[in-house]
Amino acid sequence: MCSIVLRHIPKDLASFEQICSEFPNAPEGAAAVMILALLLYTENSQDGETALGLAVHPDQLTGGNKLSQRSLNLIKNQIKDKKYHMQSYFKNTSPEKGYTLVTAPYTLEFTTNPHSGRADDGFIKLFIKSSGADSPRPISVKIDQERKWKTAEWSSLLSGIRPPGATR
Repeated sequence: MCSIVLRHIPKDLASFEQICSEFPNAPEGAAAVMILALLLYTENSQDGETALGLAVHPDQLTGGNKLSQRSLNLIKNQIKDKKYHMQSYFKNTSPEKGYTLVTAPYTLEFTTNPHSGRADDGFIKLFIKSSGADSPRPISVKIDQERKWKTAEWSSLLSGIRPPGATR
């Protein structure tokens, strides 16, 4: 297991870029950047779209470092008005408590399994637990041409979770 620990959550593009510059160039760092970009999208869709363009592998971008309209529509339809959804990936949140983030530090914990692949090969599938789901969600990352880890596949992060206030 590998953890990414944050002192604060970005509320705009400038704070997103600052926080992300502190992450290691590692698979878990890239996955954390994607989660933060999606969380920022729920706060501010314009800054969030730019952040998403910075988080994903170039294979996933259209002209101008933007996600495809199809990807943006999926994100909008699944989580735009559900800030709590992305908060469910942080340690110590729960549906019973409305997925509220407790005081800093904020922690994201990633795991792998025997079928995840190897980081040495430039592609790996990580898993992150959601406090609103029964099983961890996969997020795939790979190295780009600049030798930086970027998110390659993240759609499972958008899958439904228990609504705030629900009990198991």
